[in-house]
Amino acid sequence: MAKEQRILFIRHGETVGNLEQIAHGQTESPLNERGIAQAHATGEEISGWDCRFDKIYTSPLSRARDTGSIINEKLGIPFEVVEGLIEGFLGILENATYQELEEFGFGRESVRNDDFSGHKGESPNQLGDRIFRTVEGLRKSHPKQNLIIVSHGAAIAHYMAKALQTKPAFGHQYLMHNAGITELSFDGINLPELVLLNQYKHMPVELQSDPLRRDQHVPE
Repeated sequence: MAKEQRILFIRHGETVGNLEQIAHGQTESPLNERGIAQAHATGEEISGWDCRFDKIYTSPLSRARDTGSIINEKLGIPFEVVEGLIEGFLGILENATYQELEEFGFGRESVRNDDFSGHKGESPNQLGDRIFRTVEGLRKSHPKQNLIIVSHGAAIAHYMAKALQTKPAFGHQYLMHNAGITELSFDGINLPELVLLNQYKHMPVELQSDPLRRDQHVPE
């Protein structure tokens, strides 16, 4: 595929909520010291690539916004907050523990049913449609420019499922490590090409989470 446009998707760095095993959804949860260090490591990594990125867009939540700002210390490119990049709304499960999510059956039902909304929040289809519409609008407003999107685990996963036309809409196979990098390339004709998925090995070992840690398998 001839690359006309590259889009990087970066999940926010580690938060207080990640360590406390709380799924905040659209509720604020700040970066902790480890999350700040992860963002610095990812910014350092991208700054060494042989590719010019033209703009960073981030979710309005501070964990994504601050991650993007730290990354941009190395890049020095235009930076903008976009409301539509916010994490999925968890309804009555906002601020639930991961154990409570499991007991409710949130992950199980979200994978089984693309229209699941028993939690009175966004269904997989609703989140997928919203994040896809947002990212596609940004992408098409910058033809042939390379962009960085800093967002959240579920938001990015749902976009990937929609863009790559895979099922389920929940996109659990695309969930990411804190400050991990996923890249799509677009040629303007075909489906995007998945170039990188959840790259985080650029981080020092002490900043890498246990791959079985549960926050990498639930939205936050």
